[in-house]
Amino acid sequence: GNLKFPAISATGNPVAFAIVRYERSTPMTKVVVLGHGGYGTAMRRNIEMLSGVQEDFYYVDFNEEDDADILRGKLDAVLEQVGDSDVLFCCDVVSGTPFNVAATICAEKSNYCCVGGLNTMAYMTITFELEGTAFEVADTAMETAKEAIMRFPPAEM
Repeated sequence: GNLKFPAISATGNPVAFAIVRYERSTPMTKVVVLGHGGYGTAMRRNIEMLSGVQEDFYYVDFNEEDDADILRGKLDAVLEQVGDSDVLFCCDVVSGTPFNVAATICAEKSNYCCVGGLNTMAYMTITFELEGTAFEVADTAMETAKEAIMRFPPAEM
């Protein structure tokens, strides 16, 4: 995996980001990001811009010309790559076709989990916290998504 952190100059000022490679000894939960239109592709660009390339993330688009069977085929192709790993499906919205197809797959595998409606902060957080079950990673993502929502200016007390 990669860790990205600011590099500091001799004067103490940040000058760039350093990327450090490290080896993992624990199996990682695999994350499949999917949604309507170009959601998977757009989230890939978003996540990689903020957190770097994620080797345990996969991205799938449900396009206008697709139906549930085509989406299932795309997901099956991804799942062939992950082996026996835990899988977390992260869908754009709850109850849409991507969520429903992913939920059907989750009903078939006890180590698969599905969430919908995550935000960018949730994705950024789980890029560093994939060393749990799919259910633990899902719980972390959902809690982060809730905590990341704010209003400015805040409501007066």
